[in-house]
Amino acid sequence: MKLLWMCNVPTKRIELMKNTQQSTCVGGWLEGLSESLLADKDIELCYCYPEYKSQKLGHGKKDNFKYYAIPISYYQATVAMQEQCECGKIYRKILTNEKPDVIHFFGTEFLYTSYFIKIALEEGYKDRIVTSIQGLVSVYYDHYSAGLPDYIMRRKTLSEIKGKCSLIDNKKNYLHRGKYEQDALVASSNIIGRTTWDKACAHFIAPESRYYFCNENLRSVFYDGSQWEYEKCNKYQIAISQAGYPIKGLHKVIEAVALLCNEFPDIKVKVGGENIFGGNWIKGNSYGIYIRQLLKKYNLQDQFEFEGFLSAEKMKRLLLESNVFVCPSSIENSPNSLGEAMLLGVPCVASDVGGIADMLTHNDEGFLYPFDDSYKMAFYIRKTFLEIEDTKRRAECGRKHAVITHDRKKNAETLIEIYHKICMNGSIC
Repeated sequence: MKLLWMCNVPTKRIELMKNTQQSTCVGGWLEGLSESLLADKDIELCYCYPEYKSQKLGHGKKDNFKYYAIPISYYQATVAMQEQCECGKIYRKILTNEKPDVIHFFGTEFLYTSYFIKIALEEGYKDRIVTSIQGLVSVYYDHYSAGLPDYIMRRKTLSEIKGKCSLIDNKKNYLHRGKYEQDALVASSNIIGRTTWDKACAHFIAPESRYYFCNENLRSVFYDGSQWEYEKCNKYQIAISQAGYPIKGLHKVIEAVALLCNEFPDIKVKVGGENIFGGNWIKGNSYGIYIRQLLKKYNLQDQFEFEGFLSAEKMKRLLLESNVFVCPSSIENSPNSLGEAMLLGVPCVASDVGGIADMLTHNDEGFLYPFDDSYKMAFYIRKTFLEIEDTKRRAECGRKHAVITHDRKKNAETLIEIYHKICMNGSIC
């Protein structure tokens, strides 16, 4: 079986073949999934991804793996602009050369997905297209500014004005990209999801498409058997995977920590990603400035630390040394960061949004709370700190759940089964 994947980022295998080093910390789960499939020598995988730094089509091949690095400008924001460039010709050339049995698109939020699907339809691949839902920016748009005062959304720094990247601009961009996302889903005869939330969204966006269920694999380092131990963790330390934009909910965490700091003066919040509150009204971003103002308001400047961009290994280390992992987002499908924390057996507190309730059972495996309820978030963090034996029990139950959800062998087998069904024009699952 020959598979063609269109993904947003390259994998480590590609970086090694190109003798380059990946500059970001994203897409590690794609590496694990692709390697699981490539272990089956009956599968040929052709991996395509956008290359923003080159104007030439890159390609390489080794064993049953091939890649195409497709030159795409990040600012090609309309179909017209894609049609004016060479993308259409490149997509057709790849399809003509490879003749895949199944074309699998990972993620829907970028224009090149909907345009590649358009070309694939023209080339006769209608029933052999499948799209995996990651997040859904068309739905995320409604949750982008949750918990933020209106005046914060209207503020702009000088650099945001020049770059047209203020909070309101970014929210509008979700709406813009969401149109292409919905076009891509409607055009896909087959959709893969993993939560009740994305199944519901897929039904109302693309009711004619077949929906298949398949859980996702996580980054490889989280499968090495490492497990959280209460005795070895830093007491009262909270880990958060990222917080660079409002959907990730850092502003709500600050409110919760303000409720806890008197009882737990040693409380510390460690956040993955760059320091967002170090800028100013000339070079900064307005969300980061708002975060800085909140920290000053509650006198919490010393309680929050940004860890910089973390590799998978460093993220694992941060989780293992923390007392609790908090996922405070205003919307998520099934965040891999939560899955990684659960797989390590780290105690978890998460907002009950999107598909999170499919990952973690409230009270048995951790705690869920309404996104906008900082009091409840604080209450469950407090319970995690104080109820040590119950915390250990819940964390272990969460770990066992995650082992099932993120079973690499099972998920790869399920995906291959879906591919076979698509090849045979299988029925709805």
